[in-house]
Amino acid sequence: MANRRPRRHTPKIPRRGRPGLAALLLGLSLCLANPALSQEVKTIDPSGQWQGQHGVLSLMLTGDALSFCYSAVFGATAHLCDGVGVAGLEKDGEYHYLDDQGRVAFIVTEQGVTLKTVEGIPSFCGANWPGDEFTRDGFKPVQRCTVSEPKTYFHVAMRTPPLKRRAYVLKGDRVEVVPACFEGGDAWVLARFRGPKATTVGLVKKDALECLEENRP
Repeated sequence: MANRRPRRHTPKIPRRGRPGLAALLLGLSLCLANPALSQEVKTIDPSGQWQGQHGVLSLMLTGDALSFCYSAVFGATAHLCDGVGVAGLEKDGEYHYLDDQGRVAFIVTEQGVTLKTVEGIPSFCGANWPGDEFTRDGFKPVQRCTVSEPKTYFHVAMRTPPLKRRAYVLKGDRVEVVPACFEGGDAWVLARFRGPKATTVGLVKKDALECLEENRP
């Protein structure tokens, strides 16, 4: 009698059903319990000028970039801080400025702004800088001005002479400005233009703008 090959047993794969009512209710309850799952974190705009423990800080925000100017005096021997640049978003409410000497954090909350060294040495202040604290009591909002020149270019937020950018504003455009509080920045303001498609921030020549005289930066 010939040997018969055994029949292969194929297990039945259960069909996937629709999620039960209990599972749907559980997922909904989790979303309601954690609002972060259903809505984005609100971004705090710190744009304006801040008076702190050691000095003055000008800020202008666009997207994930926080442009700044900082001038301060600290320590018994009156060490100077003189900085200008752009800090990038690191996490919610915290922006970092990084160069070859160190990293500085700009921490933004509803109560104010905190500056602190994350690593290395802050190049615009030097060693032993204790950081700085800024509260709403020392806050001044941005000033709104009108462009008075036929065409005015934005410049990179950096020490003078700053590099000219391709972006520009035209006569009659409205911009938001704060003082450029760094050495050599007297002829400049840190400006923001909200266009129909994009927002631009950078240094703009002060004499290209018309502002209310009593509130002029």
